[in-house]
Amino acid sequence: MRVWSSIAIAALMLGMAPAMADELQPETLHVEKVPDGPRDHWIWIGDLGAQHNVDTRAMLFDANKGKMLGMLSTGFWSAGVLLPKSTGHVVALETFFEKGTRGPRHDYVTVYDPQTLLPLHEIEVPPRRMTALVQTRMAGLTDDDRFVAITNFTPRQTMSIVDLQKNRFVAETDTPGCGQIYPAGPRRILLLCGDASLKSVTLDDEGKVVKQTDGKPFFDPFADPVITHAVRAGDDWLFVSLAGYIYQVDASGDEAKLREKWPLLTDSERADGWRTGGYQPLAVQKKDGLLYALMRKGPESTYEEPGDAVWVFDVATHKRVAQFDLANATLAIEVSQDAKPIVYGASMKTVVPYWSLVALTLLGQKFEQLDVVKPALDVYDAKDGKLLRTVDHVASFATSLQQP
Repeated sequence: MRVWSSIAIAALMLGMAPAMADELQPETLHVEKVPDGPRDHWIWIGDLGAQHNVDTRAMLFDANKGKMLGMLSTGFWSAGVLLPKSTGHVVALETFFEKGTRGPRHDYVTVYDPQTLLPLHEIEVPPRRMTALVQTRMAGLTDDDRFVAITNFTPRQTMSIVDLQKNRFVAETDTPGCGQIYPAGPRRILLLCGDASLKSVTLDDEGKVVKQTDGKPFFDPFADPVITHAVRAGDDWLFVSLAGYIYQVDASGDEAKLREKWPLLTDSERADGWRTGGYQPLAVQKKDGLLYALMRKGPESTYEEPGDAVWVFDVATHKRVAQFDLANATLAIEVSQDAKPIVYGASMKTVVPYWSLVALTLLGQKFEQLDVVKPALDVYDAKDGKLLRTVDHVASFATSLQQP
């Protein structure tokens, strides 16, 4: 009886199939575009992908709405994106291996459409791009958005130049002992060198190196080394040292020179172990001339661990003008450049209560940090430090922030 019932049901369904097919219309595929509108509070979040390094990503968020607007897959161990203002394009440095995690390596500078986030140009460069956990200055744009400079490390140190106007690789130049990119004009780039100096490299209109000028050491790499992440204020680059000093470098001339050295900390604060923290510890609000510093307490070896406070300094007077605590442990900060600025924080939000972690530890349970925290985007009022909102689940491991 069951057999005949099954046969009858199958026959009925076969008879209905043509009618059902007529009712089900195929979905029309389309490309969702990034919306138009004010971009003052949009932010690109670099996701290093701690659990999927072969597929690092960059996500675009509207911080006002707490909404993701788009995402790029940027290949293996990405260095993040570059954002030329003149074109609005998104430029990513990408590495791929022909067999996924092995095989011949290919490095690209890929130019994406800012609305569709589809690739417009894919420019292959020598497969020697420097990759590291988080280094924000491994590549940079010249001030006119024409050329991309890329740090290579094999361990031979070289620099690759890409022309974004002609969408082509130009050349690779030896830069022995020097790496990290700090733009200083439409045809000029500074490189940080192992002897604590900045080498000045000048390009011609085709992107070829026509002049290199060695600078003088501007800090003591043994007594007070600086962090390679630096921020720009006009013609100056601001480097922070492990001991909490700002080394303000004048990059306007042929030779980069130390303008002045000034402290973020009092002697008592330095003795208490205060220092900058995280992977991206500095941000500059250009209009107001303010430096935002991500701070933490701990020994020197913890300088890359998350910060829990932001201190604000007037760049001109070197005075601290504000400070506020952060809602979550934070790895990177950035500040918007509009009339109502906000501070972005790439944070590690704890999802397990502290007392639970203590209890688990006492019971001998082992857990990874990524099992008990989730990456989030915290948004603060830059004037008073008030937490405006937290956007959860923004990445698997958010480590860098960049404004369009």
